[in-house]
Amino acid sequence: MTAAPNLAQQRALAYSPKPFGALSLFASTYVIRHLVRHPDKTKRLYHRLIGHMNVSIVVRSLAILWGNWAVPEGTPNVAGAVGTVQTCTVQGFLNIWTTVTVASYYASLSLCSFVSVKHKFKEEEYKWIEKWIHAFCVGIPLAFSVWMAATENINPLGSACYAAAYPKGCRTDPEVSCERGSEQIDFALIIIAITQFIIFCIIPPCLMLALYVMLDKSKPEYQPAGGMMKIIEDARKRMLRDVLLQISLYLLSFWFTYIFNLIQFVVQKITGESTYNFWIFANTINYSQGTILMLVYFQLQRMTNLGVRSLPETPVCQGRNRETDLQSIRSRASTRMIFDGVDTEPCKERASFSIFDGTPDQSSPWAKYIDQVSDDEVDVHEYRDDLVQECH
Repeated sequence: MTAAPNLAQQRALAYSPKPFGALSLFASTYVIRHLVRHPDKTKRLYHRLIGHMNVSIVVRSLAILWGNWAVPEGTPNVAGAVGTVQTCTVQGFLNIWTTVTVASYYASLSLCSFVSVKHKFKEEEYKWIEKWIHAFCVGIPLAFSVWMAATENINPLGSACYAAAYPKGCRTDPEVSCERGSEQIDFALIIIAITQFIIFCIIPPCLMLALYVMLDKSKPEYQPAGGMMKIIEDARKRMLRDVLLQISLYLLSFWFTYIFNLIQFVVQKITGESTYNFWIFANTINYSQGTILMLVYFQLQRMTNLGVRSLPETPVCQGRNRETDLQSIRSRASTRMIFDGVDTEPCKERASFSIFDGTPDQSSPWAKYIDQVSDDEVDVHEYRDDLVQECH
């Protein structure tokens, strides 16, 4: 049987989550405020999902701050427990519901990204999935949490309340009888484990891999020659590099907030012992989720905006005053040009590709690199417009 935590560990388990929960509360509130102050963003599915996710983080952060104060008074090995069975049930209900909801919404961003790029960010073609995303992310965890509360399977676990039987160890120790929590708790924990595995390890990486493969294989039917082909191929390589960086940031930050709790859980199951110091560390990372996801949200936007930073003014960037016949454009594009001592390629670094918050194909400088274009649609004017659009 696991040894009880000492007094210092009890206090750390009880109070260390609160400052990180407060930071997450502030961070998620800031994101919501940002979206409210930029209503144009909420016209896009990606930002609406971000908004709903952060509302869930606000509720989860409040439950984290409530923490040990919701645990029934007199519960062994919980410092500062002043609650009741009812407060524990409510807090555990919120913990279970929002933990799964936040993870589900974050995983849904991978689905949003995949269908957005597939339909070239024409939201009217995939907006119908939004109601099903909300039903999955909110409805299913809500129903599960209600069932857990109704069957008295929400009880003290660590320094808060979650899915557990009471008293601790009653499900594994034949000498200890359970006061609360039915035999269904084992089934519930299996359901939670399977659900989290699917949400964390199956859905996001599979959709991100499918997205990358789709972009990698997507090429226009028309294959221009000479310098224009070089621009297209170089731009596609840059696009795929940007996509890979965005996917990596999205997945690694998501897994980072859970990996230490997973390690602690596995070690406890294998050894039968709780490593309380590591548990405290894992909780601080997990309870920082709102802060970490806020940083990721703005970093993804920053990665996109970095692509539109200004380059030195070049004749190509003043394309409206230059010759625009096809031969001249191809000739200029096929060579590397040096202006004012700066060695650069013609303006293609002025745009970047976002897999989460892209623009519809008619206004995106990347459209010609991923769209299917027929021969009769390609002429000198399109090449001229592409260069001017990338430059300005």
